[in-house]
Amino acid sequence: MTLSHSFAVNARFLTRPATGVDRVAIEIISALAQRPDVARLTLLHPKADKLHVGWLGHLDAGSRAKMDLHPLGSRSGHLWEQLDLAPAQPGSLLLSLCGTGPVLRRNQAVMIHDAQVWDAAPSFSPAFRLAYRILLPTIARTARHVLTVSQFAKGRLEDLRIVPQGKTRVVLNGADHMRRFAPDPATLQRYGLVAGGFFLAIGSLAPHKNLRRLTEAAMARAPGGPDLIVAGGANSKVFADAGLAAGTGVRFIGRVSDAELSALYQGALALAFPSLTEGFGLPPLEAMVCGCPVIATTGGAVPEICGDAAIFVDPSDSAGWTAALERVAADPALRAGLVTKGHARAAIYTWAKAADAVMEIAQ
Repeated sequence: MTLSHSFAVNARFLTRPATGVDRVAIEIISALAQRPDVARLTLLHPKADKLHVGWLGHLDAGSRAKMDLHPLGSRSGHLWEQLDLAPAQPGSLLLSLCGTGPVLRRNQAVMIHDAQVWDAAPSFSPAFRLAYRILLPTIARTARHVLTVSQFAKGRLEDLRIVPQGKTRVVLNGADHMRRFAPDPATLQRYGLVAGGFFLAIGSLAPHKNLRRLTEAAMARAPGGPDLIVAGGANSKVFADAGLAAGTGVRFIGRVSDAELSALYQGALALAFPSLTEGFGLPPLEAMVCGCPVIATTGGAVPEICGDAAIFVDPSDSAGWTAALERVAADPALRAGLVTKGHARAAIYTWAKAADAVMEIAQ
């Protein structure tokens, strides 16, 4: 291979703490930087007092040297993206991997992760829904390439006419980033937990994450069962203000670091993932990498991604979630089988393969 490819990157995400879609962007460009056929990645970003670039530390020196941080323009947010970014480096393919990009940029690959502003409308404000329902179809028509993260997401984007039929290319997420994070050994003690003594959920107040149904299902179990620990999303006061107060067998512990999350995955009886819909659903695969059994929703792309490596429950079946939690807690052999299947399933999903798929469109 020769050093033949250079990319411009829509790096607006560097100005904020990483979210789920930001994680995807970070991991894909990191994997691209490690390829010998990639010469340079120019990370175009708004000027900001602070850039969130700690993730560069996990790259080797050669890969870091390919990353060119390049401040651009005088605006911020969507205005920066549409007005300052659009004309920048027109000869380079622009990678916009966080769901939006400049509508006037033809030489662009934009990754639209899902159709949630249509499929999970209550999770978004009216203004956000309106803006994205105009923005996403416009970008999808003008961009040279449209990427998404699962066959399910591709189907929804094209069925809803967000993306022209046949234009979407699937770039599956990876999960091997979890191997980088050594578990924080003090995590369980910090939160008063014992290995094998709790279930884990990844918290969010978005209605389509279906956390209310899961917590109610957990509280409907017979007394004395393992606690359901809800990590991430917000602190316990925010959940309580939204009517999701802790109850018998349910605790909220707030945001956790990657090292703490690794320890929680490794210590949990299982991850419970009850979303109504997902364009991909990364936490189940992260759990599988860490040897954590998974109880997963049948909603969205999750069955496609998890294959035979999870127990599935309809997201609307409260009794089914209660029964699944009780069944997994009582059956060590079932948990061991899920761990084995989970390791095999998660091994399919790597960021190097995601970078391969991106490179195919750049040829």
